[in-house]
Amino acid sequence: MKSTYGLIIILALVVAGGGVYLMRPELEMEGLPEEKLTVDNTEEEKPEESTVPWPPPPVGSDVQPINEVVRITMKTSLGDIDIALDGTRAPLTVGNFAALAKKDFYDGTAFHRVIPDFMIQGGDPLAKDQANRAMQGTGGPGYTFKDEINANSYGLDKIKVAQVLPPQALQQLPEELLNATMKEYYQAQGYEYTEDVESLPMRRGTVAMANSGPNTNGSQFFIIVAEEVPQLLGKHTPFGVVEKGMDVVDKIVAVERDAKDNPLEPVVIEDIVVYGEGLLRGLEVEE
Repeated sequence: MKSTYGLIIILALVVAGGGVYLMRPELEMEGLPEEKLTVDNTEEEKPEESTVPWPPPPVGSDVQPINEVVRITMKTSLGDIDIALDGTRAPLTVGNFAALAKKDFYDGTAFHRVIPDFMIQGGDPLAKDQANRAMQGTGGPGYTFKDEINANSYGLDKIKVAQVLPPQALQQLPEELLNATMKEYYQAQGYEYTEDVESLPMRRGTVAMANSGPNTNGSQFFIIVAEEVPQLLGKHTPFGVVEKGMDVVDKIVAVERDAKDNPLEPVVIEDIVVYGEGLLRGLEVEE
């Protein structure tokens, strides 16, 4: 990853212009009500760390965490993508994805959002029917589950809000946030973090969960094609890496698309083969 100084500069541009909620058709993050931008300093209301089970189970689902590396092949209409899902970094997310894949949940779904120099997004069951194009990006498995993100993995616990936000934005913040870190700033927006896992880098080839805000994971995911995506750090759960088939990902992101970045000719996930669990060579990530 680039230096902290470089990250601060990029984050400043991102925060000033808004973040990205990847489940929504729009690219721009909606403004948060001012009352949500507060820090809860009521220590007695916070549970002891040792009493909080991790990962928290999703409500309305029997998904079980997987604490191993799982290999899959995503067979698409443009070719195969081999992915290693790292359950040591995001056990509930990997357990959820593998369970849905084994149930053929993703079969027949199309990549409904592709953006060059950014990412390709899929996993919406509504994308099985092109008559639903206007609704694509809003579907899921019928439940949501919590993020699995360690903000410290990205240095967000050290970067100060005052280093990132422009002066006019700082003037609008509550006083208690003026000296906050970016981690605290995002927590004030509803994001929750854990130090029980070490998050994967968010960069080219990383597979992460799409969402509509904090703790709204379901079935949608995206594969990053950009070298770096600092605007997404701390906001999306990364849970795997492409081991083979980035050429296929590049083909997908290059297809013709409409004004909402939906491919004109659907690129379909035909099948996802889950091979099982176990440590795999090639998953190592250079720091």
